[in-house]
Amino acid sequence: MICAMTAALWIDVAYFQDSILLHVVFLLGTYFSFREFWPLCRATGHQTFSIWGTLSGCGLVIAHYFCMRWLTTPGTLRSAIESWNLWNGALAVSFLGTFLLTARRKKLESSLGGVAVTSLGLLYIVFLPSFVMKIRHLNLHGSIGGPVSEWNQFGHRMVIATLVLAKGCDVCAYLVGKALGKHKAFPILSPGKTIEGLIGGLAGSLLMALFLWWDKIGVLTYFPIWKAAIIGVIIGASGILGDLMESLLKRSAGAKDAGQLVPGYGGVLDVVDSLMVAGPVAYYLISAML
Repeated sequence: MICAMTAALWIDVAYFQDSILLHVVFLLGTYFSFREFWPLCRATGHQTFSIWGTLSGCGLVIAHYFCMRWLTTPGTLRSAIESWNLWNGALAVSFLGTFLLTARRKKLESSLGGVAVTSLGLLYIVFLPSFVMKIRHLNLHGSIGGPVSEWNQFGHRMVIATLVLAKGCDVCAYLVGKALGKHKAFPILSPGKTIEGLIGGLAGSLLMALFLWWDKIGVLTYFPIWKAAIIGVIIGASGILGDLMESLLKRSAGAKDAGQLVPGYGGVLDVVDSLMVAGPVAYYLISAML
């Protein structure tokens, strides 16, 4: 999975100067995430609109790609307006379609739950991680677009930083927790997490941020070292929150893992859960630090 993401990022930068392959990876992840999300909802007794939710969610990913294309069209206010209208319109169609479909169901008493969990799926699986795609198009002024030569390099490196810091915190927390963990941090929500593991994860994300700041790596060299350190710790902490969010969904459904697609690890949601929070946090944090 890391190799596929790395290849997609590299080809987008070197050949397309776009985010088309990154959106393709995002589209595949969205599809498989929805396939794991709906059974969790049904396990809690909720009605779901799984076909509509999956199709409209994948459609939102495609719409997001064209939004980014229009937003990065230089010097045209109309393209920015069209992009904004397309994204808001696609979101509106996705949510309103759920209300229209519930009218065709015979059990209207469960309609509220069905609309709620379907809307939650669209927000959780599409909207929140879409900020990673937005980071790909960030320029040195903290906005989307501008000269292609600028955002194609800066945005690319910020995506790498977000992925490395969020998932790296996961890895460090796991390793330290396994080796030294004794005190449970969230015994009900996530029994495997320990206070020692959380501290190790945050320390690991700090060290990785300093490594990415090193001029021979050149990922976070756009920032002073103290800002790079803050970015590392906050993105790492947001990744932990993303993990806890998914644990809440799984525990409410009585499931240990979201799926079995990744042997020995769980499902796609178990892999990308940290990015659900790390994506939007990184987007606004990077813009603020600039």
